[in-house]
Formats: sequence, C-alpha cells, structure tokens
Amino acid sequence: MSEKSGRNEVEDVESTFAVSAPDMPCDQSFFETDLMNADLWVARGRYLMKALGRYSDALDAFERAIELDPSHARAWRGKAAALNNLDRYSEALEACKRALELDPFNSRSWIVKGFAHHSLGEYEEAVKSYDRAIELDPMGQDARRAWNNRGAALDNLGRHEDALRSYDEAIMLEPFDAYAWNNKGVSLVALKRYDDALLCFEKAIKIYPGYWTAWMNRGGCLKSLGRHEEAEESLEMARRIELS
Repeated sequence: MSEKSGRNEVEDVESTFAVSAPDMPCDQSFFETDLMNADLWVARGRYLMKALGRYSDALDAFERAIELDPSHARAWRGKAAALNNLDRYSEALEACKRALELDPFNSRSWIVKGFAHHSLGEYEEAVKSYDRAIELDPMGQDARRAWNNRGAALDNLGRHEDALRSYDEAIMLEPFDAYAWNNKGVSLVALKRYDDALLCFEKAIKIYPGYWTAWMNRGGCLKSLGRHEEAEESLEMARRIELS
C-alpha cells in the first residue's frame, strides 16, 4: 500500500486480543506453583506478551512450555505470535506450521500464520491463511480480524474492490471496528472515492478518537479534496496523538 493511498492496519490475533482475567495473574508466585506445568508457562507467555508487551520474555516462556510438552499447540501458536511481534516472521511461520500440524482446525493459528505471510510481503499466501480461518470459524470472535486482515492483503495486491467487500464483512460482524473503517477508507482513497473515504476515516475517529493513523489518513484524504486547511489540522492532530 503506497503512502499516497494511505495506511492500512493488520492485527495479530494473539497480540491484540484483550487478556481475560484467568490469564492475568497478579504476582510472580502464580508461575512458581508448578514449574513443570506447560499450561502455566503458556499462561505466563500470554500475560507477558498481551498485558506487558514483553515479547522476548514471552518467547522464553512459550519455549519452556514446548520443552515440557512438545505437542502443546497453544504454546507453538504463542511462540509464533511472539516471533511476529519481534519481527522474526520466517521463524514465526515455522512455529505456525508446527501449531497447525498439531491442531489444523484452529482459526487463530491460521490468522497468526497469515500475519507472518503478510509481514513478509507474501500477500497471496496471507489471503489463503485468512480464508482458511474464516472457513473454520465464520461467525466466531476471530472472524472479524481475519476479514480485516484479508482486506489489507488484498489492498496490497491492488484488488481494492475485493478488499472493500472484506472490510464490509468485518464491519458487519463488528460495526464499531475502527480498524476496518480506517482500512475501508484506504481502499476508497485508492479508488479515488475521496468523499466516501472521508466518511470512513471520520467513523473510525468517532469510534476511537485517539486513532492517529485514521487522523493521518483523514488529512491525506482532505488534501486530495483540496481542503488544505482542514487537512493540516487533521495531520497536526495525528502528530500530537503519536507523540503523546
């Protein structure tokens, strides 16, 4: 996706999902109750990755779980997600391959795999992975991310009309998905449908006022419409949010 068209966003399902209460132990002693329990090491890895953003430490935890139980599919998926967050995408694909050998019907593992392909610029492979995730769980909690990421991959392939349909599917599943509204706007800019794109960026901002990418894309769209003063205000807002 070129800068001229705007910036779209993809999500790694394991790093962006909110951490539920059972995954959020309050102190280190939780993890010291049974150092030979692979499930606890997976819980530790998820906590470090999703609550604290400590991806290297999370990777260590997932690898410890795998040492204890090499057939632990969630540990392999967690390892892949941690590697994605460390920009080690080729290694993430190898971990995903093992996770899917152990549990080929897990939609989250297919999304994590798609994210790695996407980050490597392998957009066709990314689309295939997202398609498989949607096929496995078309109405589940992960489907919205799969549709959104699928649209972003299609945008990068220049298939903007197809991308729009993917974003609409994501929005149908979650109407208050700021990422999908922003990404839909990016597709519309690529198609030179600037008025429609502006509405999408403004919808994303209404849902999430601190979404600096949407403010930035709104500014670029306003420039294309010749509304330069408003564009500068939007871009300045994006800069302030990014620096805050």
